[in-house]
Amino acid sequence: MRNALLATACVAVMLTGCSQSTDEAKTEATAAPAPPPAVPPDPSFTGLTRPKGDAQFGYYLPTTEVKVGNYKLDNLHIAGQQGFNDWESGQRTKTYAPVMLEFVDVTSPARKNALGNLTYSVKLKVLPTAYLVTDERVRMVGSHPKLGEVRIDARIDASALRKSKATKGKDGAVVITGPLQVGDTPFSSVSFTWLGGDWG
Repeated sequence: MRNALLATACVAVMLTGCSQSTDEAKTEATAAPAPPPAVPPDPSFTGLTRPKGDAQFGYYLPTTEVKVGNYKLDNLHIAGQQGFNDWESGQRTKTYAPVMLEFVDVTSPARKNALGNLTYSVKLKVLPTAYLVTDERVRMVGSHPKLGEVRIDARIDASALRKSKATKGKDGAVVITGPLQVGDTPFSSVSFTWLGGDWG
């Protein structure tokens, strides 16, 4: 009887030790530091700075998959002067801005549109609270309830963009490159090609 009690006590001690080890491992995993942001928050970045002309107009498509959960980056859009005029004069909608990032829910129903592009029924459009577009740079900060704050600070290769426009985007050249932060998920370098006109 005494031996049975001792054996039972030993098993209980061992199970308690295992439980503590598992709990400690979970705590350590939970406490793991978040990766540093690809684009750090910058409270001084405010305002709406537009380009001087329409050279940057178009849709920019990521060359590799950029995905957070079920949401995949579909494109970066930069408008022409009319789009900037409307937005900055207060003619705004909930689904469009002259500088915006569009994500799609890859679990939502999809179909091919008239251009042969696969389009998803659920789209998340990140509209800006601040943007800056020049011949050499595109910077934007915005947010979406399902993605959190989104920040991009990328370099525009003006020469590559001109050449790509001359071939109507058929050259597939990388024209924008830079870091992107989507909520807590950093992307140290995202590259885009140019496509003019309608996309989705």
